[in-house]
Amino acid sequence: MRLLLPFLPLALLAACAPTAPTATPGLPNRCGPEYDILVGRNIGEFTLPPGLAHRVAQPGATLTEDHNPARLNIFVDDKGWVQKVECW
Repeated sequence: MRLLLPFLPLALLAACAPTAPTATPGLPNRCGPEYDILVGRNIGEFTLPPGLAHRVAQPGATLTEDHNPARLNIFVDDKGWVQKVECW
């Protein structure tokens, strides 16, 4: 039993380790109309799927004009509320 005591703090720390974020259920790995459900929600309320090309545009932000139909563009207000989403 005394041999296990030095490892107790490590076990407790492992229990507190953050887990990797998981994507919000129902969101596909590609840009599409399914993302319209984000409008009216705060940007912090959801996690996008890993590998999804995206950018978040805040008011007054300058965006490049490169066309990428697979990229999700999320337009938010100054408090992070989603105003519009587009694929381009």
